[in-house]
Amino acid sequence: MRRTLLVLLSASTLACASAKLAVHDVAAVAKAPTVRGLAVTAAATGAALLLDDEIARAARSNNTPALDSFAKNIETFGGGGSDKVIAGFLLYGVAANDSRARATAFDAIISSVIASKAITPALKEISGRTRPNGEGDASFPSNHATQAFALASVIGSHYPRLRWLAYGVAGGVGFARVYHDAHFTSDVIAGAAIGAFVGHAVAKANRSERAKWTIVPVAGGGQRGLLVMLTQ
Repeated sequence: MRRTLLVLLSASTLACASAKLAVHDVAAVAKAPTVRGLAVTAAATGAALLLDDEIARAARSNNTPALDSFAKNIETFGGGGSDKVIAGFLLYGVAANDSRARATAFDAIISSVIASKAITPALKEISGRTRPNGEGDASFPSNHATQAFALASVIGSHYPRLRWLAYGVAGGVGFARVYHDAHFTSDVIAGAAIGAFVGHAVAKANRSERAKWTIVPVAGGGQRGLLVMLTQ
């Protein structure tokens, strides 16, 4: 379900009538960085680099059943759980004819594609950093943190009252990745900055250029889902 939904939504938003808006969003993200924002992110990541090993050791030596359960349950919101949240906004928006929910879903899809399917994977290839557990060379930045914070920033932009809850869950995802020895703290900080930046930029750019939605059920070839068509 997750893969089918993500493929259908991503393909529709990037390849169908919404291609123009998607290109607009990519351009908005490219133009949005500020010197101050980049400096703050670099400083925070650099400071975390100095403490990465110490924090990783502390995480390994302070495991508890309660933290194990918390980390396991919240970590999914940087992966499959985030897809379900997006699908929830989409389906509710369609069923209740709620334009804000539909807009949240669309912005989250675009943000996810730009941040966690393009920017972060490219940086992983460039950095080639080994994970703290010694497995693989795709540690920096954290893609779970990127995805979680991209979704949180979009939700916060459309539902200000939910901002702190959304960022709290995203922060929990970052904690879980460090707790599970999958990422260093600096990986999480960099991923969080990328996700939050992209999500905010996309939501802001689309606020004045909101598209109309057409939802087409898809059933065939052994797959079922929703195809999202958008027209200006």
